[in-house]
Amino acid sequence: MGYIEAGTAVVYGKIVEGLRVPFKRDLYVETLIIPGFSDAHAHPQVVDAGIDNRVWRDSYEWIENRTLRVDEASIRSDLGLSARLARLLYKRMLLSGVTLVAVTGRLEANVEAWLSMNVRPRVVFLPTAMKRRGWKSVDELIYSIDALKRSLRDVLARLGIFVHSLRLAGAEELAKAALYAVETGGLVGVHLDEGVNETEQLRPYLGELLGRARIVAVHCIDTQDPSKYGLLCAACPASNLVLYRRTRKTLRGITSFGSDWPHLLGAVTDHLPLLNKLYPGFREEILRRATIGGYRDYGMM
Repeated sequence: MGYIEAGTAVVYGKIVEGLRVPFKRDLYVETLIIPGFSDAHAHPQVVDAGIDNRVWRDSYEWIENRTLRVDEASIRSDLGLSARLARLLYKRMLLSGVTLVAVTGRLEANVEAWLSMNVRPRVVFLPTAMKRRGWKSVDELIYSIDALKRSLRDVLARLGIFVHSLRLAGAEELAKAALYAVETGGLVGVHLDEGVNETEQLRPYLGELLGRARIVAVHCIDTQDPSKYGLLCAACPASNLVLYRRTRKTLRGITSFGSDWPHLLGAVTDHLPLLNKLYPGFREEILRRATIGGYRDYGMM
């Protein structure tokens, strides 16, 4: 029996100098992070944000009017290509020090890619539900998830549903996913308040589910404090600045961080200089959200 000694350690979001813990052999490192970084929101099949050089008002305006170089629907329809992109994402995460990643997009491709790897990060599979051609409904995803649960019994993985947004999927779909999460101990993700204030619209549809379901809202630019509604919040400042030239002004209500488009912007660890610039004086709080934050949001402790 030996020890791991670290000059500086981030242990469950707290900075510790001179850490010494039992290990199978003696090992010294300058910096140790326990657990590693978490990327709380990533799109594996997104490789293009559009060629339009303009400031968008909100995500709906961007989605409806953007000019893409690459057809997203074609990528998602190609299982092999989608899986290769997901595998590339997982490898990039590990090389960047990210040990937990929450992925949206095509479920079958994301799972296939993950299972094909000998070394892999913890993962939260959040297949996307949207009322558009090429996307599945919540009911269809529930069927797929229930089938996967019987074969995917891995402590490194969790399954949930990502309801794209209130306008493009519907509040009724979000309520259905939230109810399923409560009944099965699952979780829900949703793009929310990405340039337009939507949180108050949740109350009539979700009711008491707001406090009972584990719902991770992504972006939360225009919510005063998501926690007031029983919501967790995975903020994505880098992509917000690309599209809207603004992001959430304070850390209040933010529980974790996501890269959003890792193939374009890198993993969440690549965003740490930006985060420290956006929220000066809160280095330890940023580290807490960028590490243990994602683990807590998705119940992976």
